[in-house]
Amino acid sequence: MSNKDAKDPGMDETTALDVEAQIEDAEIIESTPLKEKPEKSTASGAPKLPLILAVIAIILVFGTLGYGYQYAASLKGSLAQMNQALGKAGEQQQVLQSQLSTVEKAFEEQKREIATQQGALAAQDQKLTDERDRLSRQASEMKQSLESVYSKVGRTSNAWMAAEAEYLMRIANHRLKLERDVNTAIAALETADSRLRDTGDPGLIEVRETLANEIASLKSAGHLDRVGLSARITGLIGQVNALKMVGLEYTPSQPDEAKGSSSEGERSLDTLLKDGWEGFKSVMVIRHRDKPVSAMLPPEQQFFVYKNLELQLEAARLALLKGDPELYSTSLKQAATWIGDFFDAEATSTQAIQKEIAALEAVNVRPQLPDISSSLTALQARMKAAGEEGAQ
Repeated sequence: MSNKDAKDPGMDETTALDVEAQIEDAEIIESTPLKEKPEKSTASGAPKLPLILAVIAIILVFGTLGYGYQYAASLKGSLAQMNQALGKAGEQQQVLQSQLSTVEKAFEEQKREIATQQGALAAQDQKLTDERDRLSRQASEMKQSLESVYSKVGRTSNAWMAAEAEYLMRIANHRLKLERDVNTAIAALETADSRLRDTGDPGLIEVRETLANEIASLKSAGHLDRVGLSARITGLIGQVNALKMVGLEYTPSQPDEAKGSSSEGERSLDTLLKDGWEGFKSVMVIRHRDKPVSAMLPPEQQFFVYKNLELQLEAARLALLKGDPELYSTSLKQAATWIGDFFDAEATSTQAIQKEIAALEAVNVRPQLPDISSSLTALQARMKAAGEEGAQ
């Protein structure tokens, strides 16, 4: 019997040849007659060793065949998984390739846009360069014109700067005396000092020292916050309508329940007389006031009281802006008097407005300001002396 037909067609040739050789050896061993054993063997016969070896060989052959088949099957499955993984990797590579192409297209488009913007910027830069050159030419022409004017008038640059400083000092004096504008006066004096510094004339040192003292005195004079005070008065005007006028409501006095309470079981002539007297007292109420009682105003007069109070506060605000201390103080005092006469003094809103008016009355709307005309007089004297020296 031959086992060649049992060979797996999927196995490789080397394994098949080894298996065939082992099968042929087993057949040869089976066909070879066993030699008679020595006389020592028994009549039943000893176990046949070659047969056992053949059986073991056959078992090994079939085990090897099974293992080879399983190995080939697992190898085939691994190859299939690898092919599938390679297919997925190829698909991912195609997706990445398409994405890369999209990115490259976007990059090229951005490059074109950047190139367009660079061209526009270059054109704009050229326009700016041309405009700068034109302005430079105009400035040069203006400078030449000014130099010609200077030469015709016969003044040096120092004289022109001194004249500018004099003009700024005049502005500072006018703003301080007429408008009481401290900030503008300080700014004008500081600009005048910078003009005098640019001249480099040592004869102007005394003028600059006087100018520095005047600037320091203005800064130490203090600043009146007219805008903030005006806003506070405007806030008071808005609170006038919230004030409660006196005499608009009747508030009867509450009877004493402890004195009038008595049990019905204790009614007598004395209790009846007492209850009647308590009822009479509840009807007739006597109130003691420090001020004379004024009659309740009709609605149209109440309206005029509110409006007149608002006008008084508005007059105080205008006096603040004009710097008129007399009108400012008079308006606030009149407003406080009207609030005390016509409105409920115990109300919280009335007390708050009275407190705010008292705080505003304490503000000095026209503080004392220093004199800054000394520097202007000194500069004019110096310019006059320089002009006389130039004439000689």
